[in-house]
Amino acid sequence: MIPDWANRAVYTHFDAFLQKSILNDDSYITDNPGIFTLDNLNACITAFVDNPDTGDRNFDAKSKDQFAAYSREARVVFAHFIWLWGIAASDMTGAGKKRAVIGFLGDEFNNQLTNVFIDGGIGSAGQRHKLNKPFEISYLLLLFREIKSNLQARQINDVAGLKKYTELLCRELYYNNTNTAETADEKLKKAGKEFLALHHILLHLCDPEKYEAIAAQKHKDAIINTFFSLLDKKNTDGLWDDIDASILEIRNKLIEILGYDVNFYDEEIQNAWNFGESKDDVSEVTLFEYKKAMVFYGPPGTSKTHSATRLAELLITKQYFRNKQNIKDYFENSDTIFEEHIHHLQLHSNYNYEDFIAGMHIEERNSAVKPGYLLNLIEKIKDDPLPHILILDEINRTDISRLFGELFSALEYRNKKIRLSVGELEIALPANLYFIGTMNEIDFSLERIDFALRRRFLWQFKGFDRTILWNMIHLKKKALEINISDADIETFINRCEKLNGEVSEMPELGENYQVGHTFFAEVVDIFSSLKGVHSGRLYFLKQPVNILWEISIKPILQAFLGNMDADSKKDKINELQKLIVNG
Repeated sequence: MIPDWANRAVYTHFDAFLQKSILNDDSYITDNPGIFTLDNLNACITAFVDNPDTGDRNFDAKSKDQFAAYSREARVVFAHFIWLWGIAASDMTGAGKKRAVIGFLGDEFNNQLTNVFIDGGIGSAGQRHKLNKPFEISYLLLLFREIKSNLQARQINDVAGLKKYTELLCRELYYNNTNTAETADEKLKKAGKEFLALHHILLHLCDPEKYEAIAAQKHKDAIINTFFSLLDKKNTDGLWDDIDASILEIRNKLIEILGYDVNFYDEEIQNAWNFGESKDDVSEVTLFEYKKAMVFYGPPGTSKTHSATRLAELLITKQYFRNKQNIKDYFENSDTIFEEHIHHLQLHSNYNYEDFIAGMHIEERNSAVKPGYLLNLIEKIKDDPLPHILILDEINRTDISRLFGELFSALEYRNKKIRLSVGELEIALPANLYFIGTMNEIDFSLERIDFALRRRFLWQFKGFDRTILWNMIHLKKKALEINISDADIETFINRCEKLNGEVSEMPELGENYQVGHTFFAEVVDIFSSLKGVHSGRLYFLKQPVNILWEISIKPILQAFLGNMDADSKKDKINELQKLIVNG
């Protein structure tokens, strides 16, 4: 299905490219007929695929050198694949997509390019797509060489037939790579084994009704994991043989249950399956479901409590959906379901074992043993089959070893009764009770934590995350109804990332002292408030960023560098200021 927010020009341009360049041999991004030949495609593959530059320089610098000895026509053909790499990305402006091409071709092409660079796309490409750019483009080069080489043999002479063949090749390379008889090109097979966004994008562009506008493999996996019960399978045998068919079936079942057309990126639907961009091969939801106890640690302002709450919601949703009869109820009552199953405790230095587990209390001049918060919670949830998650905020603020007491053993031996040190009470942790702790490692080093506690929890570092910052800025921008260009937001986030990269490399600090994305997101509030008091033209990357630096970022860094001598601190602060204020 074509999403409501998609720029439909993406589909028009893709079809026109297939017609003009693949079928007719003409350039689509310039007015150069007859240059999109197999010879020029082979030259591109020799320069870029066969002789890769794996150095640390940026893409433009490396690719220019790789094509230095090749013809102008070959360079223009290669530029088509940079254009195609960015065409579907909604988080890139038309100007940004054009800059990506000019960055390779050079400024002399500024007025030679055709009007094919559009704002928006069909969805956010995400960081993996951008960081994986050389591999994505290599795949495109090899794929379209294979397609162009076989047009005559397969008697393909129109766009519809070409899209069918492209779909066939993409599917074979993904689902039947080693054994496919559709291509003998080993380089193409090797490229097709990668987790490529463009594999999914091309399938969608070829047949939007059959393939979702989803670029990330992990998103497709998460959707299937969440809505597994709708597939009417007893187990996961054969589930991954055709993930696209599974997702199409899930879509149709959701439409049947909910009574309206759905998109997996609609906020209500997405909240049910998308925890965010996991950097690991195994999602945090899967890890948490297995371990049942996790701690998010890292610098302040990195959304640890929010991440803990979202993880709890995702686990509840996943298990709630194991019965497909629950799905409609979930979408009607999810807030109530979460409220009843997610429990929060804000820990502090005065909160102790007696409050949490059990303790002696004086009542009418007599002492009595009373169960604490945890024992009361266990009693409350014991007959509920759904998971309950207890979020312990800032666990470093209390004496954890004393607070947990017998809970150490209970975490390891679920449902086993363990006698407490007070009264006749016992504790037995039910299988449906999960724990998430949060802590700022600046306040309390992970290395100081008792090993008995460390091995009973899964520890997940939460640092600065540009994707979360991007989402936070866009949510604030929408709520405040203000206009900030995506290009300016991208520039600002790049500066934040550079600043934190420098902080992470400093021997005096390190990654635990990164500035959290929630601090950077304040720039939107500053920009909004300035619009009411500032006279003259307001530049997002100037006044608001300068104010953010002075009132928020600079004080944080000065506090982090508290033990440094005054002159060295001043020099370092000035260096860091240039990264975020000047770029």
